[in-house]
Amino acid sequence: MIFDFDGVIIDSTEVKVEEYRILLSQFTKNEATLNEIINIYRNSGGIPRETTLKKVFKEVLDKTLSNQEVENLSLDYSKQIFRRLEAIKPLKGFLEYLAIHKEINKHIISGAPNSDVSYLIKKLNISNHFKSMKGGPLNKKNEIINIMKLEKVKAQDIVYFGDQKNDCIAAKSAGVGFIGINAGSNLDTMKCEKFPDFEKLIAYEMASRP
Repeated sequence: MIFDFDGVIIDSTEVKVEEYRILLSQFTKNEATLNEIINIYRNSGGIPRETTLKKVFKEVLDKTLSNQEVENLSLDYSKQIFRRLEAIKPLKGFLEYLAIHKEINKHIISGAPNSDVSYLIKKLNISNHFKSMKGGPLNKKNEIINIMKLEKVKAQDIVYFGDQKNDCIAAKSAGVGFIGINAGSNLDTMKCEKFPDFEKLIAYEMASRP
């Protein structure tokens, strides 16, 4: 089993959207422009933060940032997110789902910065449930394939849990199964199983047993 982090293990999406708007509002006060930026952000789920920031500045704000400037903005964003997510809990049913499938090795692949994911995993006290954890920048398809090789299993033996269209595309490109959790609206057009949380997924699995 492989899990995305934001929106899957924790329901952080709207907090991150709000903080992204605040972060970028220092560069433009135009509401239409900010809405365009947020639309790009919402459709960039699963893509490394630095990549999305560069895209926003180039395509919307008509500015080119150095790698250092992008890194500084990303760090500022992380600090605000940590402050807002200080008391956040795992998504409903997540810990129970891990317990039910305790015999299966579990991994995390997230487009969020590696330092952010590491920090929040420790805050949630769930590090011991995972064999590996990797945050961005990364290519999700390649990382899924790497785990397949690490575990010495076939693609059909792996499921990736994500909440965004890009997660589904990465999973299907790697040939593994995909389940949408707390799914973003951009997953509506994708053919995959979707559940609002792990509690509902547990109920579905229990009902499907012979």
